[in-house]
Amino acid sequence: MSDAMEAREIKEEERSDSRATCWICAEEGDVLASPSSSSQTELEHANNNNTKQQPPPPPLVRGCACRGPTAGYAHIHCLIEAAKHNADTWDTCPTCLQDFTGDVQLALAKARWAIAENRSWKDGERLNAADRLAQALQVCLGDHAGALPLFEEVLVVSRKVDGDEDANTLISMSNLASLHQKMGNYHLALPLFEEALEAQQRNIGHRAQDTLLTLNNLAMLHLRTERFSVALPLAEKALEGRRKTLGREHQDTLESIHNLGLLRWHMAHGEYVSFTNAKAHRGICDASELERAAILLGDSLKGRRKVFGEDHPLTKESVRSTRYANEKLKELRTNENENENDETKEIAKPTIPVAPVAKKKKRKHPNHEKGATRKH
Repeated sequence: MSDAMEAREIKEEERSDSRATCWICAEEGDVLASPSSSSQTELEHANNNNTKQQPPPPPLVRGCACRGPTAGYAHIHCLIEAAKHNADTWDTCPTCLQDFTGDVQLALAKARWAIAENRSWKDGERLNAADRLAQALQVCLGDHAGALPLFEEVLVVSRKVDGDEDANTLISMSNLASLHQKMGNYHLALPLFEEALEAQQRNIGHRAQDTLLTLNNLAMLHLRTERFSVALPLAEKALEGRRKTLGREHQDTLESIHNLGLLRWHMAHGEYVSFTNAKAHRGICDASELERAAILLGDSLKGRRKVFGEDHPLTKESVRSTRYANEKLKELRTNENENENDETKEIAKPTIPVAPVAKKKKRKHPNHEKGATRKH
């Protein structure tokens, strides 16, 4: 399934009737469950205050892991103004400390790039802004063509300014590799992943967070190319490292659990099979492997619900994945039971009785008859 299809499947366009207060400006307003219809309008309004006609009050949006009926809501233009004074909030909500997602992430990335675009080509903030915009275009819109030149530029500049083995250069290398993977350019993704991983293991260690991220991404590349025997030990190693260094409920650990579940889903089918094409799959499916996949995906869902809440995109991703795995497992078990019942009926089928064949009696000698005696 493509990123765009995944995004459309989980997209929600329902407007909430509730109201909340912007945590930045303290003004009350309508809450928008999905900010897609307002984020661009707000962004334009924030960057152009000279419009003759005053637009209607913008709704409040939430694109983080804050929970509750009113927590975490803010105006897009307020988020942009706050980020100008605290660069960390371009990416991360200061309340729940989780990254922004969806249209909030996209609007903030566009605003940041608009501010930094005309800076020097080697300016650090310009590189960060280009990187975040590329990520937002890729993740939020599935716009790979728009993200590609940005990621390429960031990597080229980072090599020149920071060096080939600088931590930021290696992250940029991994980001570009991930994009090539999503675009189907596996031959371009593999050498970038391998170069980044080798340098990260050498410079920052095998258990560093960036190293484990690249290891995880490399495993997913091998999954996508159906090299499951290569992908499995990499995915398991990434999960083990993340559990030990980050903890069982860190978002990276939960990502590894989810990805290992995806890997085992495909291994169960013996080939790459998207969730939406699972019903059309006609090959053999390994029920025991599928059960392992369902358990892992369920564990990831449980953790993501606890960390992110029900409304977070990652939680919704896990809900969908777990549902498909359990449905397929139920289907397999139903088929197995039906086959067993058919075999039982075949064994218990009544047989037509066959009359026994009469044994041919031996003729008795007259002298052997009962009571007869030999005459002399």
